[in-house]
Amino acid sequence: MLNKTILSLAVVLAGLSANALASEREHSYQSGAFDLVVADEQRLIQMLKKSGKIAQGASFNEAEVALRSFLKTRQQQEALRAASLDAEATSNFAMDSDIKSSRKKVRRSKGDKKGKFSRSRRNRPDNLVIEDYSGEARQGRVLAILMEFPDFPHNSILPEDSGMYYEDYNQDHYRQILFGAQGWIAPNGHHANSFTQFYEKQSGGSYSLTGDVAGWYMATENAAYYGGNPDGDARSLIREALAAAAADPSVDLTQFDIEDRYDLDGDGNYWEADGLVDHVMVFHSSVGEEAGGGQLGEDAIWAHRWNLGGVWAIPGATSDVPYWNGAMVAYDYTIAPIDSAVGIISHEFGHDLGLPDEYDTQYTGKGEPVSMWSVMSSGSWAGRLGGTEPTGFSAWAKEQLQASLGGNWLHGATVNFDDIPRSGIQGLLDQASSKGTNHDAIRINLPQKQSLITTPVSGQYAYFSGSGNDLDNRMSTRVDLTAASSVVVKFKTWYDIEADWDYAYLAVSTEAGLVTIANALTTDTNPNGNNLGNGITGSSNGWIDAEFDLTSFAGQVVDITVIYSTDPGVANAGIYIDDFSVELDSVAVVTANADDSASEPFNFAGFTANTGSNYTDHYYLLEWRTHHGVDSGLAHINVAGETMSYEEGLLIWYVDNKFSDNWVGNHPGDGFLGVVDADQKTLKWSDGAPASTKYQIHDATFSIDRNDKMFLDLEEQYGITLRDNRVRGQRLFNDRRKYIGSDIPDAGRNIPTYGLKIRLINQSKDRSVGSIYIYR
Repeated sequence: MLNKTILSLAVVLAGLSANALASEREHSYQSGAFDLVVADEQRLIQMLKKSGKIAQGASFNEAEVALRSFLKTRQQQEALRAASLDAEATSNFAMDSDIKSSRKKVRRSKGDKKGKFSRSRRNRPDNLVIEDYSGEARQGRVLAILMEFPDFPHNSILPEDSGMYYEDYNQDHYRQILFGAQGWIAPNGHHANSFTQFYEKQSGGSYSLTGDVAGWYMATENAAYYGGNPDGDARSLIREALAAAAADPSVDLTQFDIEDRYDLDGDGNYWEADGLVDHVMVFHSSVGEEAGGGQLGEDAIWAHRWNLGGVWAIPGATSDVPYWNGAMVAYDYTIAPIDSAVGIISHEFGHDLGLPDEYDTQYTGKGEPVSMWSVMSSGSWAGRLGGTEPTGFSAWAKEQLQASLGGNWLHGATVNFDDIPRSGIQGLLDQASSKGTNHDAIRINLPQKQSLITTPVSGQYAYFSGSGNDLDNRMSTRVDLTAASSVVVKFKTWYDIEADWDYAYLAVSTEAGLVTIANALTTDTNPNGNNLGNGITGSSNGWIDAEFDLTSFAGQVVDITVIYSTDPGVANAGIYIDDFSVELDSVAVVTANADDSASEPFNFAGFTANTGSNYTDHYYLLEWRTHHGVDSGLAHINVAGETMSYEEGLLIWYVDNKFSDNWVGNHPGDGFLGVVDADQKTLKWSDGAPASTKYQIHDATFSIDRNDKMFLDLEEQYGITLRDNRVRGQRLFNDRRKYIGSDIPDAGRNIPTYGLKIRLINQSKDRSVGSIYIYR
């Protein structure tokens, strides 16, 4: 972003503020007791058919459309309820999953301890050679608490309720799934990775989990009290769980406080006690609503990661740290159903480590181009038995975890597009599920992306609020009104502010405090609890005039402040201001248009002088995906009893920091993250309907080998089939080609044209290493 820094103004904020991790835009985090991506679509369709919300004879396409409508409505309900609950929260300790992600700058390695770029193009690379990790390793500690309901105690689910059915869900069952050094045995006999094995393997041996399991404890209310729609109170169950654990003499809560995840003392040490239980993981005694809810249906709790609305002191629990008056407290939590497999647990814990969802969190379209390629999208449900073989993190997610946690999540080379020689460069990629001596990933930085938002009214610059989540940006000027009888503030403004969620204000500060000012542009309506009063929200639809009467402040010395305040959700463009003036008795005593820094009247805390254009980073991440290790689930994707495979090969991610979400229905082909689909042939069901993105990108990889033919037979359930007989692999990525189609643009990517080419040259004999050539 091209900004002109004029003057810095220190601002003291209550609580903690959140910063972006490695990009200009903060990403959308789930809000409330809901997480769309963990939805088991087939079981949800069964639930909705049972309740009559989907007709028994609905076609596959009709069922998918009805399910998307249901999920979108549920998401909107939860977002509104979460906003209302958060507005009522009294704690000013503002924390959330993205805060700790601001710990460090991204430590991108450029070939350190990995294979380097070469200009020679030798033929077949050697098989992968495992590289031992001897660096710093961290181990988080999880407190898992089991909660049952008076009307639905544990071991009440039936075999037909869940593929993850066991006769006895005892403590040892969860210890094996969570912390088992040798994994665990799924009901279908599959020997699966445990939760800690998943994270240890994905981090290259630098991060693992330990902990213990407490309970079962009995809740005070029946199940519907905590999970029923739309007013279920899941937070109350978490509080009850913590209180029960604290009262259990076999549980010492201080043993689960070894991290200072928010660096409360500001010393840069994140591995010391802070009085907060580090990782609270609650399991309830029903199938989750996200998988149909079993016998409880829509009264079951939906798996999610959230917080308690504020720091909550656990009754009877004490701590030696100085922050909470001697109390042991809790804030973050995850909750999952009794029949959880590793996929859903690993996904929710990814949020606990600061990762956002990579899927379309609003269900705006037919699916974002991530799907099964990442555990932070639908990959949490991979496996012959859904959820038992979750796929690995995207290269982007590993990049974020490398930045926030350090260790061995992602290393490789970074090259700038402008530095690629005409003769090209060659690199070797090890399979993403292993840590070898070659690159884990290769990042290709592109020239910054310019997006024209608006053109200043006069001169080259206008004042700009910035764009992002959790902002409290301001610019302020002091004006002496003691000799005035009338006072008017005038300016030109252009704004695009998330309606009824984010707001801009003109405010006046005196010795009596800060007062927001009303005019024709402002509103006092407050549907989501975010409006401080007299807020500007929505869109101006171009440059318009703004005028505020401040005559009531005549006779005083005041600070006139423009404020831009946003919530943790959507980040719209923001507000621009130009040709600002303060008139006393019709005479301008302050004039400013952001172009003259020498006579600048404003002090800035987040606002800048801006050309009206936004400049953001965008880049490619190249990785090599196979069906080995953690990624074995890519070969075993269960579709209504049929098995679909995501193909092996070179996977190219396009990261676009212009966007903070993956709402592809609103902006098809665009989003902060997605794979470039090598095969642009549209797959259609036998009834002629285009298949959703989940199916289109099963062969997104660039590959040397012929792909397997795909045939999904849903004739018995829905009277349709899906066939893909296109088996020839695509070796060449060329950014002059289109990687988006008209039949289902949601599955595509709008990539920029620079003349970049990436050719897959060869692969090792066992397919564990890929050789690529990058040129232009």
